[in-house]
Amino acid sequence: MASAAPDLVRSCKSDSSGPHRRIVLHADDFGMNAAVNAGILQGFTHGLLTSTSILTNAPGCSAALAGWKDLAARFANGAIPSLTSRRQLADSLGPFDLGIHLNLTQGRPLTQGKFPRRLLDPQGRFPGIFALAARLVVAGRADRQAIEDEFCAQIEVLADRGLSPTHLNAHQYVDLLPPVSAIVPRLLRRYSIPVVRTPWETRLTQTTLLHRFEPANWCLAQIKRLLAFRHRVQMQRLGAAHPNVYFGTSHAGRISFDVMQIFLAAAGPGVTEIGMHPGSDVPTVSADADDGWSDPLAAVRGRELSLLTSPDLVRLLEEHQVRLGRLGDLACRGITRAAA
Repeated sequence: MASAAPDLVRSCKSDSSGPHRRIVLHADDFGMNAAVNAGILQGFTHGLLTSTSILTNAPGCSAALAGWKDLAARFANGAIPSLTSRRQLADSLGPFDLGIHLNLTQGRPLTQGKFPRRLLDPQGRFPGIFALAARLVVAGRADRQAIEDEFCAQIEVLADRGLSPTHLNAHQYVDLLPPVSAIVPRLLRRYSIPVVRTPWETRLTQTTLLHRFEPANWCLAQIKRLLAFRHRVQMQRLGAAHPNVYFGTSHAGRISFDVMQIFLAAAGPGVTEIGMHPGSDVPTVSADADDGWSDPLAAVRGRELSLLTSPDLVRLLEEHQVRLGRLGDLACRGITRAAA
């Protein structure tokens, strides 16, 4: 088990104040299933992904970590096809980012038998984001320690394999819910995780309501934006490192070339993270779908993988004069304030 980190002074080495714009192309849901794993790994080897985060309670976690080890070795040896494109975009060619994708909404808890039944469905599975949010409102602070214990168990899956997460974010943005957001500072300190996602997003009307997305998605985007602002302020007060800009809160499986153009036009100086959900064109069919692991994005993940591996994306990034970045570029040495 990982030990608590000391209280340290944060000293960033990011180039976020420099003249260059850097883009982190990030993939969520690593470990969900074989199709997602294959798509994400291809997004690194043949595309421009620079970062991913893993669901450690998911059925494909072990396979994902084995694939990650192989990817890291191939990249270190200069043996991935995307290397030429990366050099065109002044990629730092530092190690790719592997973060933790905290989860309370799919599958089963790793702390089974200890996790509160009222936060699970009748089959003992996480209940989904909307049911979870409603139950957290009722429970208040009562289950905070149990949730923190579950998150620790998820992070320690990586720690037990000698891996330290480069960053922290959460599945279906569950970390934006106030009872969960309050736990994040302690996790950052305990596991010395240097970077956190703060998904406060601009231009949501342009990229959702006005870009052929349904009005319901726009309304949900506004709720996320309000919660994300609160979370961002909390992380800034803590002194936690985070990208300057984030895009993708309401675009899962929907980031097209046109949407990417809007994102890049709005990206300011420093590091911008774009959250994506690539996967293989062939959906995975397994018994895991009946255990809370059905993938609602299975039919559309291939589109984002196609974008990530397209020469058109390389040209677009060149036109906008952005470089490929790493969340690890934001890595700092500690947190300026003690977690509550």
